[in-house]
Amino acid sequence: MKVFVVGANGQIGKHLVDLLKDSPKHRVRAMVRKEEQSKHLEKNGIESAVVSLTGSVDEIANAAKGCDAIVFTAGSGGAPALIKRC
Repeated sequence: MKVFVVGANGQIGKHLVDLLKDSPKHRVRAMVRKEEQSKHLEKNGIESAVVSLTGSVDEIANAAKGCDAIVFTAGSGGAPALIKRC
């Protein structure tokens, strides 16, 4: 099964990509937003796609073509959430 990991450069995404990379049953395509991140992944034998979550749905769909599953691991980038009290 080929898995498309959205947010592959984040903390959880990196762990998942490493697990999938080493799995005999799965292949992985890592979605990242920067070319430098993609080059690092490709250098380590991991297929990647440079796509922004703020881009079009078509861009993301095209990047995920050929994948059997999608896992969304993108987070807030470590920024604390603001909570508004009522």
